[in-house]
Amino acid sequence: MNSEPLDPSRAQEVAANLLVLVDAPAHGEDEERLLRRLTRVAALVPGVEAAACSLHDPAGVPCHMAASDDRTRRLEDLQAELREGPCLDSARGRKSLADVPLTHPHSRTRWPRFTGRALGEGFTAVTALPLIHQGRALGALDLYHQRGGLAASDLRWARLLADATAVGLAHRDMLRAALVRGEQLQNALNSRIIIEQAKGILVERFDCDLQEAFHRLRCHARTHRMKLADLAALIVARPADSPPFPRPRPAR
Repeated sequence: MNSEPLDPSRAQEVAANLLVLVDAPAHGEDEERLLRRLTRVAALVPGVEAAACSLHDPAGVPCHMAASDDRTRRLEDLQAELREGPCLDSARGRKSLADVPLTHPHSRTRWPRFTGRALGEGFTAVTALPLIHQGRALGALDLYHQRGGLAASDLRWARLLADATAVGLAHRDMLRAALVRGEQLQNALNSRIIIEQAKGILVERFDCDLQEAFHRLRCHARTHRMKLADLAALIVARPADSPPFPRPRPAR
């Protein structure tokens, strides 16, 4: 536990990791490494004894998790298993849960099994911060500590870390979408090129125009339930006397 104010060297490390969390996906850091980095740095915040976090799928089910130690890993796994706990509530409600006293009867009613386990691990309070980007909840960060152990300034550092991670994760999604779109466009271009090549072959082979060549290709593809690009690839790759469009034999 770090009970002292954030000293300059630790503040510098936290600040440097803010930039890394934002830009990590662009440098190939996957979800697991990104979340491990978040929990490790969050545990440097004064008052925080340990940290854990999870990403949630569109149905709100935790799918990727990380923790700064074994205790919080067990608690994060428990929340996923029981579908109860501060991480899930924070992400669902898109709101922070600050310094929640685990010894209070309300916590035992709200999260009966999780609360007992967390107290058994030695924590008397938890703070949960949602990972949100443009209104979409991606998951949450759990900070485990003692009741009243987090100062307002330290909580702001933790929120900055959560926000930086949310931006980094959203950046990752945009990069993935761009790569998929680029691949789709490249495949479309490749298909178009091979179809144009096949049309040119048929124009020469049957002494017809481009419109007639394309009509032949399309009709054959529909009849034989083939993709137009696959049919075109056969024509380009096979000898001129091979099906599906062999060169007509000269009349004798």
